[in-house]
Amino acid sequence: MQTLLIVLIGLHILAGVFWAGSTFAIVRSGGAGADTLFRPQMGAAVITVLAGIGLWGILHRGGMGPMERTLALGALCAIVAAGVQGATRRKNALKGQRIAAGLLAVTVICMAIARYTGF
Repeated sequence: MQTLLIVLIGLHILAGVFWAGSTFAIVRSGGAGADTLFRPQMGAAVITVLAGIGLWGILHRGGMGPMERTLALGALCAIVAAGVQGATRRKNALKGQRIAAGLLAVTVICMAIARYTGF
């Protein structure tokens, strides 16, 4: 169980950092590389979400406390970000990346503060 937890955490963090980081970089560069990075970003998004689901199932069984609500908000923002990126690939790719970057920023903040929301 501990090995599975370590693998899921590693996948979740590494894929999430690539996904969010590449999104922020594309926005900062004015859209350069958006088309080239689309498939790797969507792959990272899928891995991040699936690993997050696995972590939720292992670590957050039971009731919905403040920590779980904060993480759920972050997860929802991440899923919407992936949808926006997928939907705007051809038309308004930069606008979609900007929206996704904002949503992913909220996701990162939610993950960072989740453990402190129960106090």
